[in-house]
This record gives sequence, structure tokens and C-alpha cells, in this order.
Amino acid sequence: MHNCIKLTLRSSEVKVGIDELLVVTVSVENRGENSYNSRVILTYPAGLSYRKFTSQQGRIGCNSLDSEDGLSRGRTDCTIDKPIFKSKTKVFFSITYGIETNSQLEREIFVTANATSGNQEHATTSELYKQKSIDVKYSIFLTFESSFSSHNFTPGMNNSQEAFQQIIKITNYIRAFNFTVVIRVPVKLGEKDIWVDLSSLQIANCQRGNDEEPLNREFVAEIQKHKVVDCSVATCRVFKCNTFMGIWESRMYEISANFSSGWIEQIGFQSVKFLLTSTASLEYDKNQYIYFSAWTKNNPPVHKIEEEIKVYSEPDYIKEIIGGYIGGLAVTALFTVCLYKAGYFKSDYKEMIKQNQEEAEGPGTDGGATTTE
Repeated sequence: MHNCIKLTLRSSEVKVGIDELLVVTVSVENRGENSYNSRVILTYPAGLSYRKFTSQQGRIGCNSLDSEDGLSRGRTDCTIDKPIFKSKTKVFFSITYGIETNSQLEREIFVTANATSGNQEHATTSELYKQKSIDVKYSIFLTFESSFSSHNFTPGMNNSQEAFQQIIKITNYIRAFNFTVVIRVPVKLGEKDIWVDLSSLQIANCQRGNDEEPLNREFVAEIQKHKVVDCSVATCRVFKCNTFMGIWESRMYEISANFSSGWIEQIGFQSVKFLLTSTASLEYDKNQYIYFSAWTKNNPPVHKIEEEIKVYSEPDYIKEIIGGYIGGLAVTALFTVCLYKAGYFKSDYKEMIKQNQEEAEGPGTDGGATTTE
């Protein structure tokens, strides 16, 4: 017998918690004489479970036994064109194995295929055994939460200070693992510090890393356009928080310090709202883990921690008082004109003249007529 076996895995890696199936494709070619009771025996690691076989060419029959103790390998036994695998023929078939979400596999697993037959002699050029390895990654998924707050500032008040506090909540799902939370906080815009005392800017259970310079130093036009102060225009301080987190476990990180208003004047705003934006992201062993997200194409998210800064011009009360006074005079004048046109003042004047005449004539007089007795 002169057989040649080929073994193909349809995936380049197994993603536990994302992939549900692993498909193994087998092809066997008989290049010699007829072969009797030919078969292919495949082995696969504990943690995979046999689902089905599918024949693309040839008469194939398979049965399988998964690992029972979690240590031994599973075994799939397939017959080929029973009873005679004729000379110069080929068979193709695939075997599907299921991958459980909680499967615990090695960093690399392998599948083997071994061709045998009832023939007593085999050509020395036969290829009867194949092994294929595949990398394993485990899915992870975490969520970020943070509050949204705002602060008010007035231009020209360089000594103004405001307390800043932001809490970031991270929750882990799917599986326990080690990772690092990376928090980036803007600390300097141009030549001016954003925080009153940089040494007071600390995050518990985190180590301070190197400051990162902004990519864009022409920050005025950029901020006026996008209304955002972040690490693209400001120098940022990096904090790294190494942690191990179990399933459904949450952890809090607090950014707390005082920031001043002096740096705001560089932007040229007199009255505006913009965002002071820090970020939180993840670092982990990407050879072992893969982030489970269809929206980000399995890339971990970058969470924005946003603080709204409101800049208001200080009101000029003198102008308001003068304007109110002038407005009051104008209303009074207008009201007086309306009364005059309505004849209000004329009727009062006639009434006043009549009353004066009556008082001058005195009692007993009758409108200018005299009587003689």
C-alpha cells in the first residue's frame, strides 16, 4: 500500500469563548495497490468535544470518544471506503469539534492523524502520519464606567482653583486574569501646568510612568476647533495599575487633585464650554488573551474620563445699571407722550380753571348776574 495523508486546520488559532467550533479537514490518497480495511485515527486534546463528520468524497464512517478524565486525549476512528480503498483514488472528509467557553487548554494544542490498513506491507515513501498545531487564545471582556462633572471659570482669575475628582470603575467578565490599567491624565498645556501641585496628582495602587508629550503643539487652533483638551494637545502623565481580577469582580480608581484656571487663558476663550479628557485603557498578554468585541474588531476600548470646563465672562454691572436707568427714562417719556395725545393733561387743565373761577366768585353769586331789590 502506498498512501499519502494530508491534515488541514481551517483556523489559524483557537479563540476560547469566541470560537465555538474547530474544523479539521483530512484527505487520503491511495497511490499504490488496493488497500483493505483502511482507516484514519485522529487524536485531539481534552477540552474539545466531537460533534460530527462530513464526507466530501468517498465512503466515510466515524465514531469518537472524548477525553473522560481531562488528561488523556480524545480519539476519532474513521473507516475509508470499507472494505476496499481502491488504487489511484482519493477521499476527503472533515471532522468538527466543539470548543466550550470554559475549556482550559494549553497555549498551543495539536491534532494528529494516522492512516492504517489491513495490508501487511507499506511503501517506504508512504506518508501515514500528520500532526498540526494551533495557538490558543482566551477571550476577555471588561467594562469601564466614570462620572461626568463640570466646573466654572472666569477669564482673568489666575488664582482660581477647583477640586477635581473622578472615579473609574472597571468590571471583569468571562474569566480571571492578570492585566494592567493604563490611565493618562493631561497635566500641562503649553508652558502652563493644569494642576496646582503636580505632586498631589496620585492614583492609589498605581505606579507613575513617564510623561508623554503631545503630538500636536499648535494647541490653540486645535482646541478652538474640537473643544477638547486631551493627550493629543497636552502633556499627559501616565499611571499604570497592575492587577489580577476574578470573574464579575470590580475595581475603583480615583483621580483626585486641584486644578487652576491659569492655563485656560492660553486658549483665547471668553465664553465657551470644552472638555478636559483623561483616558483609561488596558494592557495584557495578547499572545494569550483576545478582547471579545465585534464593535472594536477585538481591540480593547479606550475609555474617556471627561470633565466639562465652562468659561464665563464676568458681567459688567455698571453698564447694566446705566442701561436700566436710561431705559426707565425712555419708558417714562413714552408714557407721558401717550397720555398727552389722549387728552389727559387738557381735561385736567380745564377742570382746574373752572374750579379756580368758582372759588373767586364766592358764595351767593350767580355767574355774573346782579339783582336789585
